[in-house]
Amino acid sequence: MRLIAFKIFVLLSTLGFSQEEKPAVESFESDKTLELYKVSNGNLSISKAHRRFGETSLQWNWNNEGSFSTSNFKILSHDESPLEYGDHFPASPTLALSIYNETPKYNKITIAFEKDGVKQVWFDLELSFKGWRRIWVPFYEMQGNAPQKGASVDYDLFKVSTEANTGTLFFDDIIFSQYQDDRHQYPDMLVPFIKSDQDLSKDHWMPLISNYKRIEAVEAAPVSMAIRLDLKRFETAIDQDLTIDKKYKVYINTLRDMFNNLKLEDNGTTVLGPPLTFKEQQEYFNKKQQGAKIFNDIKDLGTVLKKLANFHDRATPAEREEIESMFLAGTKYFLDQGWQVGANGGTRHHIGYNVIELTEAFYVMRHFLYDNDLLNDVGASLHWLFNLGMILGDEKDFHVNIDYLNTQSYYHLMLIFLFDSQEKQAALLRAYSKYISIILAQQKEEWGFKVDGTAWHHNGHYPAYGIGAFKSVPKVINTLAGTRFRIATEGHANFRNAFLASRIYSQLYNWGFGNAGRHPLENNGIESLQEQFLLMANAGNPEGTSKIDEEVAAAYLRLWGKDDIMNKTIFTDVNGIHSERLDGYFIFPYAATSVQRRKDWAAIMKGYSKYVWASEIYVSENRYGRYPANGTVELLNNKGETGSGFRQEGWDWNRYPGATIIYLPLEELEAKMPLIMFRSNETFAGAAHLNGNGIFGMVLNEGKGSNADGPETKVGYPGKLKAKKSVFSFGDKLICIGTDISSIDEKNPTQTNLFQTFLEDTKSPLITSLERIKKFPYQGELNSQDSNKNWLIDPYGNGYYILSKTPVQIKKDKQQSYHNKYSVNTGNMNPKGKGAKETEGDYASAWIDHGLAPKDAAYQYVIYPFLREDEQSKFNEIVKNDTSFEIKRADSIAHIVLDKESNTMGYVVFEGNKQLENGLLKEVSTPSLIMLQEKGDKEITLSVVQPDLNFPVKENGKFENYSQPVNLILTIKGKWDVINESTVRSIDNSNENTRITLECVNGFSKGLELIKR
Repeated sequence: MRLIAFKIFVLLSTLGFSQEEKPAVESFESDKTLELYKVSNGNLSISKAHRRFGETSLQWNWNNEGSFSTSNFKILSHDESPLEYGDHFPASPTLALSIYNETPKYNKITIAFEKDGVKQVWFDLELSFKGWRRIWVPFYEMQGNAPQKGASVDYDLFKVSTEANTGTLFFDDIIFSQYQDDRHQYPDMLVPFIKSDQDLSKDHWMPLISNYKRIEAVEAAPVSMAIRLDLKRFETAIDQDLTIDKKYKVYINTLRDMFNNLKLEDNGTTVLGPPLTFKEQQEYFNKKQQGAKIFNDIKDLGTVLKKLANFHDRATPAEREEIESMFLAGTKYFLDQGWQVGANGGTRHHIGYNVIELTEAFYVMRHFLYDNDLLNDVGASLHWLFNLGMILGDEKDFHVNIDYLNTQSYYHLMLIFLFDSQEKQAALLRAYSKYISIILAQQKEEWGFKVDGTAWHHNGHYPAYGIGAFKSVPKVINTLAGTRFRIATEGHANFRNAFLASRIYSQLYNWGFGNAGRHPLENNGIESLQEQFLLMANAGNPEGTSKIDEEVAAAYLRLWGKDDIMNKTIFTDVNGIHSERLDGYFIFPYAATSVQRRKDWAAIMKGYSKYVWASEIYVSENRYGRYPANGTVELLNNKGETGSGFRQEGWDWNRYPGATIIYLPLEELEAKMPLIMFRSNETFAGAAHLNGNGIFGMVLNEGKGSNADGPETKVGYPGKLKAKKSVFSFGDKLICIGTDISSIDEKNPTQTNLFQTFLEDTKSPLITSLERIKKFPYQGELNSQDSNKNWLIDPYGNGYYILSKTPVQIKKDKQQSYHNKYSVNTGNMNPKGKGAKETEGDYASAWIDHGLAPKDAAYQYVIYPFLREDEQSKFNEIVKNDTSFEIKRADSIAHIVLDKESNTMGYVVFEGNKQLENGLLKEVSTPSLIMLQEKGDKEITLSVVQPDLNFPVKENGKFENYSQPVNLILTIKGKWDVINESTVRSIDNSNENTRITLECVNGFSKGLELIKR
């Protein structure tokens, strides 16, 4: 019995060992591999003629309907596959392989998988190509007994066969089956059947066969001399844009070293080298099978070729000859590695970010490429890769996308000049101008530039993406300005609106943490747009009636004019344009953001709603980003975020100022999902403005919501935090109110943050009504029974006057934290974080503690931003004597504040059809924000917002990202007439009160002037 058991154990162990030894990827690095392959009517050999990873590949020579096959492979499970987002996005088993063809043929091969001797799935490949091709083919897309999408597979034989008489092919790096993100397997001319049942145009990165055919079908008409001169002007402008400064000299040794690092080898027939990859991290790799992971990323090749192109024209004859030799080798390598027209290499998603320098290099060297008979091949490759043919499509298929505007729009203009026919250039340029004009004007697309100036990407306002468009599009508008190809007025105007909005929601250059997406406290902003503001100013106004856009020029002078004497002279002395003043109150409903600007500071209020997400939490970025939009108030001086006390180092991610939060250990604060952009189910988040003042309000509800960018439609945070929050911005102060604060978290406290500021010097004082705190570290409580003595000033001079009877917790200490790109729960670190997993810094902070699981907590306080030193010294007197405002109501129904200086009542109304009991506004039909200014006894001015953006819902439960009208009825005490009745739907003043029905849209303030009857 023991002997039998031992034999069974040995047999099972042998079988297990055999399975473990089978490779998931085969790189053909040893002759022994061939012992595990069967061949019919041909032979297999290990070859050094062509290769990818490793030193060799498989060479297959056949005749008379040959084939080869193997059972020596492993199928990878979902967990074994390198999926960046885990199971967040659907993924399916996918075959990946590389094939090299030395001579194009009009034959085909069949790739198949069998099980128990029965052919299960297969697909055909035409052999009409030359060079390497990389393909990703999901099994569910194959012919035969294909599995369902996402289902596991089980095969025991891989087979390649052909009916062609003779031929030779090379194979390398076959990944027999790994799970691959279903969004990313791309069709091309070799595998056109992939995603054939889908609308491929929805993926703007995907090069499409249909788009390339449009380019081939272009009919070019004769062009006039005037058009030829325009074309030459555009080409020269692009040349000048790409020319580097004269101060940069040629260092041929440096260029040679950069090129040699590519490890290319020109054998006279082809240029060998490591695989030229893109998104290689999405493919399974096995060092034992494939050797060291040595490759050239397409972006790295572009960097080298761009350097060579930069110095070509300023090199000596000998240097130029060497540069041309290196550039020629790099170009041949690029083409031989499969970066040719019609090839997608498995995937090309987000390719635009990686081929910018490559495209610029080929453009600069276009005449050299022409002389070496390579311009058509390179041009065709880039026309395919950049989907240039999309500009020739049907207008109904034109959809704005900021990724396109960032990485492709300017390069489409550039690539038009890789055609050597001016007739074709002109035809494509007309289509291009029309295309750009249309998409820039679009406001109701999923993404793009909304009517309020927000820049939408990933289903929300995203300045970090918008800035890419702001860098590229001004070049297009400026280059084509003043010609028959200029961007049309509507497109120019809508882009300009968004472009100029960026300087409103930024201070001085930073757009702050509330709209930072997945890049919090990384000093992001518009400082890099100096050249683009000049380009837009000198492109003229959208109507084309002025050579200088005066508003853009005035903005430029405020932002950069102080240090730019030349352009200040041109704009001011010659054209009479002066630096703008940007005081006032500005609203961005599509971002649930408002901005109060005064002199040299700005306060940015940020919320979120059913339609506007809170932040973007990514698998490896912004891991602790739950709270930056929880009714936050960020105060920025003219030194931006860093100069206003906001730093990544040591930042407590719970402590965003103004936010109402559940204070959590960072291990619990980190998102459990790899990707979440949380939207609540609440429609109330918005702002209203009147005469430079404004009000902001939101209903905070973390309990239920949706994910703006993912398959989830129902998500929520534990703790079920709720609050009703408002900020009234009158003059130089902000009156902050919170009511109905509750959570069910009985372990972690619910709190409202006043501030968290970085200390350049630990001795920087934190001043309270009771003491001047220089001590460090320090922890205490401000709990004065005298309401006039309940105040504090942070180290940056911002004063906080606590109106509610709520003790304030104060702390000065060294804080330990984690980089936003580090996951404390998985230990993963994004390389962009440069290894800084743990961070620390010295901070002062203050907050109101509402306790554990509060039911109906509240707060009231006033912020006096950036006080002068003399104001700080007499702050107690200032708050004691400040009778300029009065909080009339603060409960679950409404927050109401009167500003006595402007005689304006601000109403943030959370419940409709309730008696408001303060001022002339009696009630409203739905939650809304209203500012009502009385001008004597017989005239009032109103600014009215119904903040529900009311986006349409698609069949899949996701939103169409544009606002639909909603109705709002105001009931005002007394009998009143509307001066301009066209602004209202109806008015009824037949009784003792006046009922006004309004149609509201886009979350905008609707202004009304009323006179007493």
